[in-house]
Amino acid sequence: MKEKKEEERRKKGVENCTRSVERAGTGTGTGLTVVAIALALALCVFTHVASAAHISVEPECQIIPPGEHFTVDIYVDPEGNETYAAEYKLQFNNTLVNATSQVNGSFLSQDGVSTLEIVNKINNTIGKIEYGETRQYVDYGVNTSGILATITFEALADGFCELGLYDVILSTPPDPDPETIPTNVTNGSVRIGLCGDVNSDKTVDMIDVLDTYDYFMYNVGQLHEWAADVNDDSTIDMIDVLDIYDHFMYGNDLNCRCGA
Repeated sequence: MKEKKEEERRKKGVENCTRSVERAGTGTGTGLTVVAIALALALCVFTHVASAAHISVEPECQIIPPGEHFTVDIYVDPEGNETYAAEYKLQFNNTLVNATSQVNGSFLSQDGVSTLEIVNKINNTIGKIEYGETRQYVDYGVNTSGILATITFEALADGFCELGLYDVILSTPPDPDPETIPTNVTNGSVRIGLCGDVNSDKTVDMIDVLDTYDYFMYNVGQLHEWAADVNDDSTIDMIDVLDIYDHFMYGNDLNCRCGA
């Protein structure tokens, strides 16, 4: 059925392009006619090129202190594909974060059309979230980007947690038959920790400055290395010592890496 439908669309596209080229060829003026035909042919080429949609976790990575709540958006860019329904699953490390809520965004209802949540589940026991939503009472979709859902998490413990999307499905309107839209996925992540807190006592103070200095100068002590590399240059040196000191004394910003 899908192959037949695609063939019908292809034939229709070819017929439309042929008519466009024929109309272009009836112009009066050789130069303009050549240009018109070239443009018509170019449009025929682009008619057959369909971009994959894109769904992503935004922001892609963020740093959150333990005990705090944070949110991520599930963002959809349909790339011009008419989208009628969407669903996804998201996996996370339940020892590092717990999900506290999941609410729908305005992606599928951006034009005022009502929608229906097909599934909205949070399972912190296994670290899994499910969401599905569809438009209602219309036979057309949307093709403008937007937020499908917003998820709120609580950061539980220091570490790096990936937020991985899977089983993502975007689909076209149901008339005559819904079709799955090819979709690219960008996962997210969260770094839980306090940048500069090298001894993991939940504060950045002079002890962190001295511990980082001793580690750099004499290779003694144990550090939370992610928290000590406060300028994100993949090494712990005197610059990090001074940056932590400036943060403690003057409130200067630190810049630990967000990723793993």
